[in-house]
Amino acid sequence: MEKGKLRTETLKLLTSLDKTEHNEKSLKLAELLFETEEWKRAHFVGITLSRHPEIGTEAIIRRAWETGKKIAIPETLYPGHRMQFREYENGDQLIKKKFDLMEPSEKAKLVPKSELSLLVVPGVVFNSAGYRIGFGGGFYDRYLMDFPGDTISLAFSEQVNEELVTEDHDIPVQKVLVI
Repeated sequence: MEKGKLRTETLKLLTSLDKTEHNEKSLKLAELLFETEEWKRAHFVGITLSRHPEIGTEAIIRRAWETGKKIAIPETLYPGHRMQFREYENGDQLIKKKFDLMEPSEKAKLVPKSELSLLVVPGVVFNSAGYRIGFGGGFYDRYLMDFPGDTISLAFSEQVNEELVTEDHDIPVQKVLVI
């Protein structure tokens, strides 16, 4: 199936999930993440500020802060569909950017790739080999090209599709946790 159609159908399915079930499954995925060796050894975690119907990341961010881990969130850069990560601390000011994404201000500390020990990579569709279809901008594939740390994605079972067709520029994540 074509990427765009697969993305659209999966997003429609995620949007139709009961909000209570969606929240419960997001929390279960967070708990699975907390049990991984990658999470346990991570000191600086790159993660998005999710918005529905994405898997919730709020509990993950809170747990990181509670356990002394640092958080970095993406800042998108145009032109070029690139991104970089900036440190995000509790109470930091966020700026609404393109597509209504909440991003760090330019005052937040820029975090080099080499400092991020774990990147929680969002996506819409995944296969068991770690390949993913994101939201269509190619930001993460560009960022992952030379990312040296651990990569994990979180997915509901509804997001897993082995018919996902990969392209040469696609970069898989190392692990996909599914519930």
